Amino acid sequence: MKRMLVSLALLSITHLVQAQIPKMGSVANAGQLVTQLINAIKPNAFTSAFAGAKGGILEQASKISSAASMASTVSSLVGYIKPGMFKTGTTAQSLLDMGAKAKTMADGASLLKNFEGGLKPEAFTSNWSAARTGWLSALNQIK
Repeated sequence: MKRMLVSLALLSITHLVQAQIPKMGSVANAGQLVTQLINAIKPNAFTSAFAGAKGGILEQASKISSAASMASTVSSLVGYIKPGMFKTGTTAQSLLDMGAKAKTMADGASLLKNFEGGLKPEAFTSNWSAARTGWLSALNQIK
């Protein structure tokens, strides 16, 4: 009887844990990851031109379906970041060059990761550090 109760408890716990793990398709979530990053960047990290372009970039992000569309969206976003928001050693041009070479979704994910990692901490909202670990984990699943 004890074995049956323990087995039932383990089965229930396993089922509940699996129910909490989101199902992820790399292409479908690439746009969500780009959108999350856009929303995590403080408005003052963007140039003034971004205000008029934000809607278009978010729409572009929602339609990411290939490495080319991901690289294009991230490259567009890079162009709206103030130069002073990049860490030493990272430039908009280096990211744009990387975007031009992206051939696979993994290349696009790498571009997005380098973009995020190349921004100074003050470019991000205060809650980004808490969300970043999960975001990077999801980004690393894109292949």
